[in-house]
Amino acid sequence: MFEQEEGFPLAGDYVICTVSEIFPYGAMVHLDEYGLEGMVPIREISSSWVKNIRNHVKENQKIVCKVLRVDQEKRHIDLSLRKVTNQQKKMTIQRYKVKKKGNKLLEYFGTQNGIPAEQLMEIYNAILERYVTIYECFEDVVAKGKHKLEPVVPAQHVDTLYEIIMSNIESPLVEITGELMVTCPRGDGVNVIRDALSHLRDENSTEDVTVDIRLLGSPRYSVKIIAPDYKMAESALETVVRSAESHFKNECGTAEFKRSK
Repeated sequence: MFEQEEGFPLAGDYVICTVSEIFPYGAMVHLDEYGLEGMVPIREISSSWVKNIRNHVKENQKIVCKVLRVDQEKRHIDLSLRKVTNQQKKMTIQRYKVKKKGNKLLEYFGTQNGIPAEQLMEIYNAILERYVTIYECFEDVVAKGKHKLEPVVPAQHVDTLYEIIMSNIESPLVEITGELMVTCPRGDGVNVIRDALSHLRDENSTEDVTVDIRLLGSPRYSVKIIAPDYKMAESALETVVRSAESHFKNECGTAEFKRSK
C-alpha cells in the first residue's frame, strides 16, 4: 500500500532497482522505491571489461545502483552499478528493508483495527510530514515515548499502535533531524544546490556516521544524521549546516536550518 516515494532521487543517492531489460549497450532498470525507470550504461556495469553484459546482470535481478544524473523534465535517470561498494550495497539494502518493515507494520495496524484505507493513508501522510520514513517515526517512539504518536494518530488508536511498535522495533542508533531551506538564484541554481548537497552528504558520511539529505520539495531538504551517540551526531550536523551556509553564501544564495523537535 505504501511502496513508492514521491518525486525523484538525488544524484549520489543509492537506490534499489530491478533489471527490466538488457541491451548490448546497457540495462534498463525499475527504481523500486520511486516507480521510475532508469538506465545503467554498459560502461557503468562493471569496473572490468564487459564482454557479455548478461554475465553481469539478468532480467528481474535486484541490484543496488548509484544515481549519476537526473533529468526531471525528461524523466531520465542515469545510474551506475560499478560505483557501488559492498558497504554501500549493504547499507542501502538495510535501509530498504527497515523502510518496508515500517510500512508493513502500519498496514498491519490498520488491518487489526479495521481502519479504512483512506484513513490509514491520512495517518501515513501525517507521519511523513514530520519524518522521512514510517520506520523513523516508530524508532522515535521507541526512543522518546508514546507522545510522539499523538500529533499523527487519532487518540483512540495511539495505544494499539504503540504496542505494535514496542513489540517489533528495536531501540535505534541516535538520530537527529532537521530541515534545510536552500536558495540559489543563479541560472544554474538547481544544479548548484543538487551538486553541493550531494557533496556534503558524501563528504561527511563515514563508517560510523550516516548523513542523509533528501528533497522534500524545493527549496526544502530533510537532513538526517545517524550515529552511535549524540556527540558524534551533533558534530556531523554542525559541520553539514556550517558548510551549507558558507557554500551558498559564496554562491549568492542562502541556507537556513531548522532543527526538528
